[in-house]
Amino acid sequence: MKMKLALMTGVMLSCLWGNVAHAGTGDDAAGAAPATPAAAPAPQDAGGPLQDIVVTAQRRSQKLQDVGIAITAFNGAQMHQLGFTSSTDLAKMAPNVAISTSFGGQTSQFTMRGVTQSDYNDHVESVIAVYVDDTYIAMQQGQMFGLFDVDHVEILKGPQGTLFGRNATGGVVNYLTKRPTDRFDGYLDATYGSYNNVRLEGGVGGALVEGVRGRLSGFYERYDGYIKNTYPEQTYVPAAYQAGLGKNSLPGAGSDLGGVKGNWALRGQIEADLGPKTQLWISATYNTSVASTGPYQNKATVAVLDSAGNIINAIDAAPNQTCQGIQNGQCVHMAYSPYAGTTRPVAGGDFYGYRDPDGNGPLTASDYTFGNANTFTNWGFSAKLTSDLGFATLTSISDFKHFDKDFSLDLEAGPENQFVWHNVANEKTFSQELRLNGKSGGLTWVTGGYFLYVLNHSASGLGALPESTYSFPAFDQPRVVKLDTKSYSAFAQVEYAVKSNLSLIGGVRVSREVKDYDFQVLLVTPTTGLDPYHWNYSPTISFPGFSQDLYQGHLANTLWSWKGQIDWHPAEKVLIYAGVTQGAKSGSFNAGGPPLAVSAIPYKPERLISYEAGIKSTWFDRRLRFNAAGFYYDYKNYQAAQWLGASTLIINADAYIYGGEAELAATPVNNLDMSVNLGYQTNKVKNVPVGGQLLDRQVTFAPHWTLSGLLRYSVPKPVAGGKMAFQIDGSYQSSSFQNLNNFSANKMPGWGIMNLKLDWTAPDPRWQVSVFARNVLNSWYQTGGFDLSAICGCNEVAVGKPRWIGGQVRYSFR
Repeated sequence: MKMKLALMTGVMLSCLWGNVAHAGTGDDAAGAAPATPAAAPAPQDAGGPLQDIVVTAQRRSQKLQDVGIAITAFNGAQMHQLGFTSSTDLAKMAPNVAISTSFGGQTSQFTMRGVTQSDYNDHVESVIAVYVDDTYIAMQQGQMFGLFDVDHVEILKGPQGTLFGRNATGGVVNYLTKRPTDRFDGYLDATYGSYNNVRLEGGVGGALVEGVRGRLSGFYERYDGYIKNTYPEQTYVPAAYQAGLGKNSLPGAGSDLGGVKGNWALRGQIEADLGPKTQLWISATYNTSVASTGPYQNKATVAVLDSAGNIINAIDAAPNQTCQGIQNGQCVHMAYSPYAGTTRPVAGGDFYGYRDPDGNGPLTASDYTFGNANTFTNWGFSAKLTSDLGFATLTSISDFKHFDKDFSLDLEAGPENQFVWHNVANEKTFSQELRLNGKSGGLTWVTGGYFLYVLNHSASGLGALPESTYSFPAFDQPRVVKLDTKSYSAFAQVEYAVKSNLSLIGGVRVSREVKDYDFQVLLVTPTTGLDPYHWNYSPTISFPGFSQDLYQGHLANTLWSWKGQIDWHPAEKVLIYAGVTQGAKSGSFNAGGPPLAVSAIPYKPERLISYEAGIKSTWFDRRLRFNAAGFYYDYKNYQAAQWLGASTLIINADAYIYGGEAELAATPVNNLDMSVNLGYQTNKVKNVPVGGQLLDRQVTFAPHWTLSGLLRYSVPKPVAGGKMAFQIDGSYQSSSFQNLNNFSANKMPGWGIMNLKLDWTAPDPRWQVSVFARNVLNSWYQTGGFDLSAICGCNEVAVGKPRWIGGQVRYSFR
């Protein structure tokens, strides 16, 4: 309630300020004019890789090629051509951008130039800030959403904390939706594809009354699971060991994995002219999704121990491998194995004798799987007021968001009833930004303040069902978190044109962040007769090593972000830039499993200093565009997340990253568009504790190489009276690690996918028909996973979607 009142107060004060300020201003002062603010984006509907896209990376409207920041941008038409339907799809076509995942890909966040966050506890925020309509999404799960009625997306690489209010250490992804206009327009889009995929999308908008415009848009999607689960009919475990699996008699257990029962969203917008120089925009959104249990598969792995019993590696179990674990070259017994002795019941299998029948392919056998287990709901509303004050433009942005999450998965991703994993979260956020944009002569400036409040309640951890084969069944072990965060900041940035072709840029943001943290681990037992699908919080017992008493922590950090840069235009349509930028992210708290030392719960802020130079250029009468950038990152106290057994621990470690990227887009001949995007980075995290040693390691989910490209040919002559275009696009990522330990079994192989599409626009251009084949070669590639080699003799493995064929009909009207 307090947050809602704060939002309403912020909106009303903004409206009052805008009207009072407008009433008291006359003509613009001589020699001064307001800078063009980052206002409602003009519709950007043309496709093709060489389209001019207007971006708001510097909190004012500028053409993409005029901004000295490495930006990959897509407008709505381009995203439609590429078949983007999820917020994270665009990573495949952006150099040095990847995705880190949990829950089999149902939780995803961006990795940019090796800057990553792989602690998936819900109170932890990403180092890549995601914004929708200039409002920050604090919750990791909230960064993954269906794309609909989007005007354009901007991917800003490198620290952006000077102008973006929160955790933009590695970069920003900013989604701008289509705004209402005075012109009546809209569209309807229907898709049907593989796995009974149904997707409906639409939007309509226009003038409601004079000076008031509105827009309503939404989407719905569902599809069946693409990983066929044969449990309980077929477990792929020899009959002699079936009894050792235990059983799962819960209704619905054994459902196929990867499906979405329903995912839908609505967005309503109203924009009103409060005066000739003042506008108020209000938006309300609602989204809910229901999906299967986290779609993981099981890969048999072997833990390798040193003489002291520390795990120093994990390796894939070879087809003839029978050791439960390996120590000094000898087979040893592992504590979580249900079988005595030192060997596994089946060569090449996990502790229970399970071997996945086709590796990472479409078949599995997993017991704790349900078609509608994982639910996520979010809703919120935003208000943006802009007013021309004469000497500057005032912008006020107020935002409230609410998130509810309830996820589960089968921890060992196999037919054995060993452990389950639950993750629930409730988060509320409120933010308020006030800024002024102005311009006087050669000086362009922006300044303002920002406030963010985040209240997170969450609980994650493992449990054992009453029928579990674990020696201590019938328990839940929720790790219960409450994190209260308040962040205050002030910022300013100036750009001064020294000459007509030379500009200097400088900016700074100071932030004060205060966090209060409650954390405890409950041991709830027995759970016989209680809810087997969700957390139970009583009856609890105290048991050293399995429960942890309440910890209460407080921290207050002052953070500085700054930027210094030079922009030089040596020729028309050529920009060369170089600069130094610092980004920072506050410290926070761990929420791992017990026993967790009190000293290990808090961790320090991190700081990244970026040295970057780049070029943006357009050639041959806008037939070719070439952009490139090189960078070096110096990381101090990098918040490095390690997966240890069955929990994540963030430590602080110094690191460095360096690399570069290039983007080439061209129309070499009429009717042929092409683009190629290449990225490279290498990195090192120093002195990571691994198996009792301090070792240098690579960051997670950060492929050294990324490559993507597109060819689109438009047939010059009419086809059936209409226009036809053929498109092929694809992407490649080299290998990367899903765990900071960099163990052998945790290295994900490189992968590439190719997509095909045919578009036909009817003689009546309001109608368009498309057919597509995504991942046409049906590559089964790994996108994430977790090391459980000491728990089940296995790893969880997540894979990307298989071949997806479908058709699409779109009707646009105005």
